[in-house]
Amino acid sequence: MKTQRDPDDICARFAKKGMLKVALLPTVEGGDYILFEGNEAAYEFLGRLFLAHAKAHDCGFQISPKGAGSALFKKGSTFGLCLHRLPCNEKRRSR
Repeated sequence: MKTQRDPDDICARFAKKGMLKVALLPTVEGGDYILFEGNEAAYEFLGRLFLAHAKAHDCGFQISPKGAGSALFKKGSTFGLCLHRLPCNEKRRSR
């Protein structure tokens, strides 16, 4: 029996509607920021996603407004999320 939720479970639970906007937010000072904009549920989703990824077997996870996980994003989202936990589980390829 599965007791721990993985990132896919978290995404499925919150994928009812687009609630998260992720976009580039340029500044006048010359630096750029990544904007995370959403309601309370969007921030609960992000928190649970990060915690689930911290404990997941796989060291990598991605969602995108134009691919897997698109139901989570609001219109206007221009960036997805790519999470990579260290140390990496993937074996190095021989050259």
